[in-house]
Amino acid sequence: MRLRAPQFWRSPGLLSWLLAPVGWIYGKVVAWRLRCSKPKVTVPVLCVGNLIMGGAGKTPTVIALAKEFQEQGQMPHILTRGYGGQSHTALRVDPELHTAEQVGDEALLLADIAPTWVGADRYQSAVAAIAAGANLLIMDDGLQNPSLFQDLKIAVFDGQIPLDNTQVFPAGPFREDFQHGLKRVDYLLLINFSQLPRWAANKPHILARITTAAVPTSDRYVAFAGIGYPEKFYALLKQQGFILSAHKSFADHHVYNTYDLDVLLHLAEAQQAQLITTEKDLVKIPKNVRKNIQSIKICLKADLTEIVNKVLKFF
Repeated sequence: MRLRAPQFWRSPGLLSWLLAPVGWIYGKVVAWRLRCSKPKVTVPVLCVGNLIMGGAGKTPTVIALAKEFQEQGQMPHILTRGYGGQSHTALRVDPELHTAEQVGDEALLLADIAPTWVGADRYQSAVAAIAAGANLLIMDDGLQNPSLFQDLKIAVFDGQIPLDNTQVFPAGPFREDFQHGLKRVDYLLLINFSQLPRWAANKPHILARITTAAVPTSDRYVAFAGIGYPEKFYALLKQQGFILSAHKSFADHHVYNTYDLDVLLHLAEAQQAQLITTEKDLVKIPKNVRKNIQSIKICLKADLTEIVNKVLKFF
């Protein structure tokens, strides 16, 4: 199910209060599942996940970590659920063969960096990856997934996403009880925080930022995105000097159809502007339309040495 984050997730109100009992039940179910024993594999497993629903910056973090481990001579493979994908068994992603509809949008981006496996059963994917030569596994999402033991857990937060509402889904954006989640994870990766939040002060943490090397090649742009918090994308563009005459947001993981693309193309024509989007969105657009759309590569800037060295100690 593809949803936009409701307004009451940003600041609690009547709906949040009414849904609180459901959130309490949801949180208890998650906690119960996480107490179950998890199968362990023969290589280190590093999990990059969220305590909130979507949009915090997991995928750029996974990409940055995979590159760091590759530079250390390791052979990391990436495990992902493949949001929106159709694979229920372990499937190695081939960007030349598979589509976003088959394996999910993020999986296609990750597969350009390191061997990537999609599947609902992370343990099954882990076994397949190890058989294919992986000596290290990085989970893209899965902090609340009990199907595989995780040797090191990282929770990603973005300072541009307000945490005024700390209720558990559906009353708020949290996937589990906030304080319980903080205790479970080993590291916090804090993106775009101007100062260290109080709740992170006593936890190992790394400060990071999201950036891009892209520069404007047109005078005006119409930006669009189907990600968790598209406002972050628009803000990044403006920081880089892109002049936005309009923008249009879609639900997270939105699959673009002909009508969507016609609307966007007509909007850009009316504004006499160039269309621009994220790499994650571009992979869901037919190749014959992509030539009319500019995309930008989003990168994580952070010193990940401490995490890399900690994982290398498992060898």
